[in-house]
Amino acid sequence: MRVTRTIIAVGCCLVISIFSHMSLARLYPRSAALLSLLVGCLGIWLLRWRFQMPMAAFGSLHSAVFYFSLLLVIAGGLSLTGLFLRSQKETFLKTGLLFFTLYFCLVGAEIFLRVKGFGGSYMENRSSKYISVYPHKSFDVDFIIQPYFIPFLQTSEYKYPRLRNNFGFRDKDFEVKKDSSTVLIQTYGDSFTEGDGAPQDSSYPSQLRAMLEKEQFSKNITLQNFGICGSDPGFTYKQMDDIGLELKPDVAVITYSSFDFTADFLTRGGLERFKENYWQAIEGPKWEWLYGLSYVVRLVANSAFGITHTNFFLTEKEKAARLDYLKPKWNETFQRIAQLAEQHHLKVMLFKKPEHSEVDKNEYLYDFTFFENMVDTIPVFKRIDMLSFYRDSLHIQKQNSVNYYWPIDGHHNSTGYNAMAKAVFSGLKKSYPEIFITLDSLKRKQE
Repeated sequence: MRVTRTIIAVGCCLVISIFSHMSLARLYPRSAALLSLLVGCLGIWLLRWRFQMPMAAFGSLHSAVFYFSLLLVIAGGLSLTGLFLRSQKETFLKTGLLFFTLYFCLVGAEIFLRVKGFGGSYMENRSSKYISVYPHKSFDVDFIIQPYFIPFLQTSEYKYPRLRNNFGFRDKDFEVKKDSSTVLIQTYGDSFTEGDGAPQDSSYPSQLRAMLEKEQFSKNITLQNFGICGSDPGFTYKQMDDIGLELKPDVAVITYSSFDFTADFLTRGGLERFKENYWQAIEGPKWEWLYGLSYVVRLVANSAFGITHTNFFLTEKEKAARLDYLKPKWNETFQRIAQLAEQHHLKVMLFKKPEHSEVDKNEYLYDFTFFENMVDTIPVFKRIDMLSFYRDSLHIQKQNSVNYYWPIDGHHNSTGYNAMAKAVFSGLKKSYPEIFITLDSLKRKQE
């Protein structure tokens, strides 16, 4: 923001000096033109540099700075060219008129496309900011809610507080399990685990906690929610290794989805993303900063080359090839999670979670056979298909799925998270009956 304000201030002073005080331009024409060109180039360079920063986001103000800087480059470049070539005044004016006409047509098209929302990304529709689909270097290796994050989960459909606990997650404060009479369950996953689209007490882990408290089990069962928007199994491994296992859990519930593999892993890679004290996603196209700034660039990229951010700037062939390359890395991530679980005597329950569109189609968008065949050979893992539970036990299907998901955003609402909690609760009780023994059943056995 400070960089943006600096560019605007310098540019405004320059324009006022050149166009309001023409005597300055007449006295020092080459200096004024050169300064205009340099400030414009500096503004564009600073925007490109800004895009390389962690969690960099471009909004309409950055786009305005870009076009303003472009105006300075055009004005300065034309002026210098005319002065050095000693062009005739009439020729200079005609050339200038042509370039400025093209420029203002470009600005007009940009405004029109922005108003219509053509080519807007998910995050722009949500926060009015374009964020790179290939995240740049970040020191947040555990992928937690940082203090400077916006304290709301907000779209055009909802707005809920996002408060962080003592470890940086959207839940009650975490404590180390104190004795063996307590069973500690930890939930890991992305925005569907954090509870995006619902109040904190209506996330699936919160509703699961309420279900556990309602039934009188022979053991005290507690729950900690490690879900975080944007997370994936790679970050689950880091969160578990760096934080979760220190709290002495007994069961880890991990959700995974088609989006985790075909979007998050596709752009971030596997565990090789983690360096010594930071993480780095796969390198995206070097011109993405222009794509983020200009809707006109998006229109050209889409119309002329069929390239869009929704497909991560890849052709279908390139995307398929990269996913094939990442399959072993996906499996390796879960193998490393299994190693951690075995070392700490941790039970791990895997839930395959469907997106809204997958519920409507009654099938997953990606075939995870390559992964699930491997999982079934690892004793520490139990695996549940949540789509089957939604369909067979809760009768959620295309005709009524809108009651469980936000229509535009696609996340669960509170009702949907209740369904998710029921699926997890059912899977846990079936997979680990020795943990979920009620006091009533215990009494009957003793009698």
